[in-house]
Amino acid sequence: MGEDFNYCGGDGNYYTGDTGWHPDGGWGSLIAAKVAFYLDPLTRNTGALRVIPGSHQPDHFVRKEGIDVNNSLGLFGIPPTEFPGAIALETNPGDVVIFNHDLFHASFGGTSWRRMFTMNCTIKPETSEELEQVRRYMQAHTPGSNNYVTGAGMYYPPMIDTADENRLHHLRQPIEIHDQLFPHLARDVVNQESTV
Repeated sequence: MGEDFNYCGGDGNYYTGDTGWHPDGGWGSLIAAKVAFYLDPLTRNTGALRVIPGSHQPDHFVRKEGIDVNNSLGLFGIPPTEFPGAIALETNPGDVVIFNHDLFHASFGGTSWRRMFTMNCTIKPETSEELEQVRRYMQAHTPGSNNYVTGAGMYYPPMIDTADENRLHHLRQPIEIHDQLFPHLARDVVNQESTV
């Protein structure tokens, strides 16, 4: 994504059990990446992130054939935990996992102590097509979507209140896009340069 990207939010969660296979999007190109880190050691049997390499590509067989990876037992006699080609990304605290939002990923066998933090970044759009893709991404993945509201606009106040110019560079455009998408949630706290 390069150095010039947009920070479009993050979260911290306790996850328990299995997530099942899913992508976080179907954009067809690198629009957004997720940066994930865990506070607990995770193995393939205790909730480590699993990925299907290459499944972010539109021509990957899972996407081309419309395969329901979560129904692999019924389709192929193979449980979803053993889907062919899938790998477990075993991690220790301090490790970071970065992946394309289109990549099929899952977690199996997690305990109540699988603590995950994520940061979501998008490209900084330069064309009208890229801008429309980022707008659609933000409409589905930022405060205001899916009845998720921070009560503070795009970001919680400390994110803006403690920001220097370097951080604001990655926040201004998402704030502007978010305020256009969800004007009832706008928080006027930053002198925004027009970038959209």
